[in-house]
Amino acid sequence: MALAEIYLKAAEIVRTNGLYKGAYWGRPETEVGVELTAAECPVCTVGALSVATVGHPTPIVDEVDAVIVDLASRMFGPVNEAAAVVRIAEWNDAEERTASEVIDLFERTAREVA
Repeated sequence: MALAEIYLKAAEIVRTNGLYKGAYWGRPETEVGVELTAAECPVCTVGALSVATVGHPTPIVDEVDAVIVDLASRMFGPVNEAAAVVRIAEWNDAEERTASEVIDLFERTAREVA
């Protein structure tokens, strides 16, 4: 999948699932007792990139690292893998951060890399 497609898919994931703060994803309570899969739950910025890349919100696969570093480098300047996750997490978890801002970031970045 092309990088622009990953960013657009991540935007759609946040739009559909919602934004989560403080972890890669969170499982909400459902009224009918149906348990959502991790990929259906609200996700953070990194979690959305991971779902878009490999189908799970925890970035434990090397494929996700390159996408995370790309986004962080575009946002903050050159960073390594460890710093990329931390910097994006700090940005994501800011009290004022909204799902709309995350979606806008993904869509704008998709246009840049296309």
